[in-house]
Amino acid sequence: MTEKWWPSKWGEDDIQGSMNLITPQRILESLAMVKEGKYYDLSHVLHQDMPIPGFHGSYFANTQYTLENGAEWHHAIFGKMKNGYSAQNLRMAISDHSGTHIDQLNHVGEQQENGDFLVYNGIKNKDIIDTFGTKKLGAENFPPLITRGVLVDIPGFLDKDLEAGYCISPEEIDGALNKQGTEVKEGDVVLVYTGWSRHWDDAEKTLSGEPGLAKACAKWAVDHNIVSWGTDQFATDPLPFEEPGLALPMHIEMLTKAGIRLMENVYMDEIVRDKIYEFCIMGLPLKIKGGTGSPLRLIALI
Repeated sequence: MTEKWWPSKWGEDDIQGSMNLITPQRILESLAMVKEGKYYDLSHVLHQDMPIPGFHGSYFANTQYTLENGAEWHHAIFGKMKNGYSAQNLRMAISDHSGTHIDQLNHVGEQQENGDFLVYNGIKNKDIIDTFGTKKLGAENFPPLITRGVLVDIPGFLDKDLEAGYCISPEEIDGALNKQGTEVKEGDVVLVYTGWSRHWDDAEKTLSGEPGLAKACAKWAVDHNIVSWGTDQFATDPLPFEEPGLALPMHIEMLTKAGIRLMENVYMDEIVRDKIYEFCIMGLPLKIKGGTGSPLRLIALI
């Protein structure tokens, strides 16, 4: 029998999950960490050849139009124009889980014994699915992410590259934090560097599998009251999955049950190189109505 995990500890009507931990005081404390006025861009560039899992669809972009209007041209609405100008427009079609992005709480649900699929706070998937995303828990409800960030360099701790399917344990996270002299506090974002981003320019290799967080890391996250995980690979979970036949355990434990969002494809190479382990982190998702995720411009400030 599936153990009941709802309602949320923040109330049966809550839609924010762990974002409730980001208080005005925490925002002020994180901004006070900025001493050098330097930032690290933690987002990948969106482009046609970037790795996207097939089930999310491809990224499509093309130049919709380009104009070069000389002086003395006639606008259909505004009439005769005196000046010449040029203009270009790019049209895009993209999944809300492409590139550097954040998963929302409507993204993944767990099937119950009665057949219902439940997302965060026990909401029935069938009750919120709409033609354009979902009627509840959409990305338009996600506030700006501004808090303290902590980086965990797992290859640096283990002194080796991680291969596809490698499961990062809570003990390894604690070991890396101890080696770095870093502490995780309530309300933090925890970025876990697996090193898999070294394959980003090779889409086939990137999508062939990946190291990721073991299911036991879910309890670690809840015990530490973190706001979000961020990883430099595309699915948080290791691929192949930790337990054969058990799909997306970290997604279910984090998004569905704990209300802790997942940021994926986070670009960490430069901040890892410079050994910056604590910082103010800011993330601004697009306010996509009904969105199950959103492309994310994520930065670390020091």
